[in-house]
Amino acid sequence: MQTNSTFSIIFFTRKSRTNPSKLLIYARITVNGNRTEISLKRCVNVQEWNSFKNRGRGSSSKIQILNRYLDYVYGKLLDCHKQLLEEFKIVSSHSIKARYLGEDDHQKTLKELIAYHNTNMDSVLKPGTMKNYYTTEKYLNRFLSEKLKTNDIYLKQLNYRFITAL
Repeated sequence: MQTNSTFSIIFFTRKSRTNPSKLLIYARITVNGNRTEISLKRCVNVQEWNSFKNRGRGSSSKIQILNRYLDYVYGKLLDCHKQLLEEFKIVSSHSIKARYLGEDDHQKTLKELIAYHNTNMDSVLKPGTMKNYYTTEKYLNRFLSEKLKTNDIYLKQLNYRFITAL
């Protein structure tokens, strides 16, 4: 498969506003000349950063951990690019960033589904039937809080064990 698009990932730093001896680390994703940046929420001393290799300088355990993390992020960004290509979705710097941050596909939750159903069916169903749905919603909320110790669950997490535990 031949493409005419360009894709690159680089790591770069910016000086910290609060501490001038620290550098904040960012990843820049470029696709076809359009770029976006992701803050990696990591910082390094100015002396410990190699700007030619865009990696930490030295062999201390802290720098080795940082360089392994940068390699991990690089690999994850490559995976996001590959996944978008395999799914035949538009590959842009923003779509790769959204996939990496988990913002590209919003997963629905059980409470969202129940709320959607109850608002849309309120005018369609009789009040006696809606009462049953509201009771079911109350029982599901109680089950989630008492048994699962959570206030909501993604529909993707629903499985046979969840259904039989009711």
